[in-house]
Amino acid sequence: MCSLAVEERTVSRWRRSTGWAVVFTGLLPAGLFCCALSGCGSRSSFEFDELDSVPGQEELTEFPLGEYTVPIPVVEYRADDRKTHRNRFQFDFKLFALVPARERWQIEDAWARHEGKIRDRVIRACRNASLDDLQEPELATLKAHLIDSLGPHLGEKTLRQLMITEIVSQEI
Repeated sequence: MCSLAVEERTVSRWRRSTGWAVVFTGLLPAGLFCCALSGCGSRSSFEFDELDSVPGQEELTEFPLGEYTVPIPVVEYRADDRKTHRNRFQFDFKLFALVPARERWQIEDAWARHEGKIRDRVIRACRNASLDDLQEPELATLKAHLIDSLGPHLGEKTLRQLMITEIVSQEI
């Protein structure tokens, strides 16, 4: 009887150990299959993913900064290497500041206080610009000089862009 009890215990141990082995071998492939389907967990990064979270651009409004007719001096060299200045080029345009709609009052206030200084700075920037700068298609260089020059008077944070319209450039 004793051997029967020992044999029964051995069989039950074997059943328990093989039972777990059967369960483990059945769960292991299923677990690996689920892991394979879920991927490694890292997201692919595409350039355009972040565009969805970019805030909308703020609305800008135009504020007129006047009409200008600026004679531009052109430097000529004579045969004896002497410089002569002649007004041989005229630059006519309208200038507008593009500002956020909620900050327009700041530009209006600055324009009312500093109109003369602003007009003087615009004319000075145009007269100091080269002919190449004045003949650029988008006038980017001139606009950059104007923003640098007008920023202290109009508010550097308020002034976003300048728009130059109705451009007429002609030789005098």
